[in-house]
Amino acid sequence: MLEVRTFVIYTDQKPLTYELHQHPEKCSPLQLRYLNFISQFSTDIRYTKGSDNTVADALSRIELDEVSPTVIDFKEFASAQSTVEELQQVLHSNNSSLTQFQTIFYL
Repeated sequence: MLEVRTFVIYTDQKPLTYELHQHPEKCSPLQLRYLNFISQFSTDIRYTKGSDNTVADALSRIELDEVSPTVIDFKEFASAQSTVEELQQVLHSNNSSLTQFQTIFYL
C-alpha cells in the first residue's frame, strides 16, 4: 500500500534535505541505514521552518503545567500524616526501622 502513494517528508532540519544526494562515503554506517529506510518511503524531503510547520511545532511543545513544579505545602502534608492511625502505630512501635525517620514526618 505504501509503494503506490507518494510521500513528502517535511522537516525543520535543513541538512536532512541534502542527505539523500550526498556521497555514501561521507556517511557513517548508521546514517546509511537510516537513509536507506527513509528512502524506501520517500525521496522527496522538503525543508520547512519550524515556526511554519504548525503540526510539528504543536507536537514538540510541552504544556507549561507539565513542566512547572508542583507546589507542596509541607505543613499540610505533615498534619495529614499525623492523622493516619496506621502510620502512627508504625512510628511509635519499638521494632520498626522507621522510628529514626519520625522527625521527617513532623515539621
